[in-house]
Amino acid sequence: MPYADTNGFRCWYDYRENVPGAPTVVLCNGIMGTLEGWERQLPAIERLGLNALRFEYRGQWRSALTRPWPWSFDTHAEDLAALLTELGVARCHVVGTSYGGFVAMRFAARYPERTMSLMALTTAARIRPLAQRIVMNWRNWAQAGDIARKFSGMIPDLYSERFLAAHGERIDAGMEAARQAAEETPDFCEGQVALHDTSFRELIGADTFDVLACIDCPTLVVAAEEDRLYPPVDAQEVAAAIPGSRYLVVPGAGHALVVEKPREVNLLMAGHLHESQ
Repeated sequence: MPYADTNGFRCWYDYRENVPGAPTVVLCNGIMGTLEGWERQLPAIERLGLNALRFEYRGQWRSALTRPWPWSFDTHAEDLAALLTELGVARCHVVGTSYGGFVAMRFAARYPERTMSLMALTTAARIRPLAQRIVMNWRNWAQAGDIARKFSGMIPDLYSERFLAAHGERIDAGMEAARQAAEETPDFCEGQVALHDTSFRELIGADTFDVLACIDCPTLVVAAEEDRLYPPVDAQEVAAAIPGSRYLVVPGAGHALVVEKPREVNLLMAGHLHESQ
């Protein structure tokens, strides 16, 4: 996987050109996600005869941290547009989860001529008081450099109770591997603080619904029934603000929908992309 020096920072990305000249699906990570988190979506995209682009935001994991911060979702959208231009991709489908949903929605609003469709999973247009408390804990653990507590403390807010009961050991092992990787990643904690501060600046007290009204492409908004961070009511608000969008709820899943229900996500994504060609 290469780096691209684009729009003022060094971006870590992976571009899978399965069919030269075919449309590209851009996959936008959650705030703690790496681009490898989309691994189970790649075969579905390839079967559809589409290309796939995964990347990490400035300050996230292997991409370079730029100062000063916080940034804005407009900055992330501009970063993605510059990366697409670097790769010679004129138009794309955009899929984002959680923080990636914020980025995907802003990209679709700012670059309608480049957006073929939008799929926003477990995301919101504002951060409610409970989510503010949850995310502030994540931010403060990062600011304190307490990586172990950050990774272990996030678990109850990411997964449904049923998934935790069935896959607790797998989750613990994955979080431990992620913790070790974070310990070895320069600027990891500062980057996490920067990303959290960006979301706070953009989504607390700001009016983002006018931005959503500018989105003019086939849009699917997906909620997870047991999401504590951005519950279905948040996704409903997003869908109501985007003209002509569709709204669905995946039952029995928590915020980490892409991890808990990859098959369901792939089926929804495949149907949405097929209808949006």
